[in-house]
Amino acid sequence: MGASLPLAVPVPYKSRRGWLIAFGIAEILIGCSFLLMLGMMALVFYGPVAARMPAEARPAGPFSTPLLMGFAVAQYGVMAAIFFTAGIGSLRCRNWARILMLVVSSLWLAIGVISTVVMAIMFPIIMRQQGATIPPGIEHAAIVGMIVIMASLGIVLPAIFLIFYTRKNVKATCLARNAAQAPADEAAGASTSGLPVPLAILGGWEALSALSVFAALFMRMVMMFGVVLHGAAAVLVLLAYSVLSGAAAWLIFRRKVLGWTLALFKTGFWTVSLIVSCFHVPDMGQAMRDIGYDANALQIYEQVPHFMVGVLVGTILMMTGLLIFILYSRKFFPAELQA
Repeated sequence: MGASLPLAVPVPYKSRRGWLIAFGIAEILIGCSFLLMLGMMALVFYGPVAARMPAEARPAGPFSTPLLMGFAVAQYGVMAAIFFTAGIGSLRCRNWARILMLVVSSLWLAIGVISTVVMAIMFPIIMRQQGATIPPGIEHAAIVGMIVIMASLGIVLPAIFLIFYTRKNVKATCLARNAAQAPADEAAGASTSGLPVPLAILGGWEALSALSVFAALFMRMVMMFGVVLHGAAAVLVLLAYSVLSGAAAWLIFRRKVLGWTLALFKTGFWTVSLIVSCFHVPDMGQAMRDIGYDANALQIYEQVPHFMVGVLVGTILMMTGLLIFILYSRKFFPAELQA
């Protein structure tokens, strides 16, 4: 009698289907909140209050109402679509939804940490500028309240999603659902090979970078190595950045090391540019006038002249962290796919 082959025994795990459904519902509600914000902006821009607003008080230039509304539709619409997609996938316990939320929550957390730190430094300065009209007790409460809100939305909330979707039982639940679906996927000709989560995060960041450029094109201004470029030169630089980011994302998703090289070069280039700009900041007031900021925005800038420097420092910290992550992700490119 021939020796029988050992049977593959499934690794035991605790099903987290109920929690996946709960988190999926939460993600759909977040998507609804983005649509609600979009509706509120439409009400502000086109509602009764906007109709009674004097012409000189309305946004003008590159920040006119139609352009601001278009930017809001693009920004909030994309975020709503992402969370709706992830929420539906989580309701169905799909592994791609788990990976998508790992990408979203990782980027969300990184941006939230930097934004919270920058605002924790800059917001007290802004409040002190209004010290003559704001009582000290209210000022302190406003500062603490703002920092708590930003930390809750930008750090605590994405951290909860990140911790949940990295749990072993959550992954096992999703993979078990994938295993049950695999025969149907293979019959339909779909690939069942997975993408390492760090590469999914890096590819998602590059894709987001490629799309985010179009939101800044209407400004027709970019700062590079302390020099402010305007008009066609700025548009060409932004479009080149978008093309490189899109190419890097496509290659990274295909696990080609050339995508990693593009991401490393692009991030290193702009990090050095930001560092140079931080030590050689041009006349930002004049740059803001050239862009088309109105008198109210310029007044705020004049009251807090170090705000832009704080933004630059925060961006440099984020870019440095991104460089470290890119270097770490290099090991996830298989040797046979690096050509």
